[in-house]
Amino acid sequence: MTVHEGFAGYREFAPPGWSPPPLEQEAEWLRRGLPDPDVWCMVGERDGEVAGHVAFRSARLSRWGDGGDVGLAHLWQVFVRRAYWGTGLAPTLLAAATERAGERGFARMRLYTPARQARARRFYEREGWTARGEPFVGPQLGLPILEYRRPL
Repeated sequence: MTVHEGFAGYREFAPPGWSPPPLEQEAEWLRRGLPDPDVWCMVGERDGEVAGHVAFRSARLSRWGDGGDVGLAHLWQVFVRRAYWGTGLAPTLLAAATERAGERGFARMRLYTPARQARARRFYEREGWTARGEPFVGPQLGLPILEYRRPL
């Protein structure tokens, strides 16, 4: 649910005619990815309802590749359902992920976010992430995206 809602929200800044990745495709990525011992995931709940989640893995094993940087963790997903925006859940999930990545021996972390997703970009920048490079069209989303990184 959080992934589906998150990607559906991209329509607010995506070009006309853009569609989010099919729910079945994302569900398959989750089914294959979550059991991997390299993946760490945390679900945030509020009042017994799933409100958001965060997940990371080694960048070496992500679909984005890594250029051989074994000290790099890839923030695979962070989504918070709109009803829980502004509650402090997103910073809590992100802080937990960066803490766990450091505990697992990673020195740096990266993520990719749509270049036009201004709210998320402001959030990441407040949390100590820095944009790196120029936007490029991500093959999975078909949108211009930016890479962000931060030391752990």
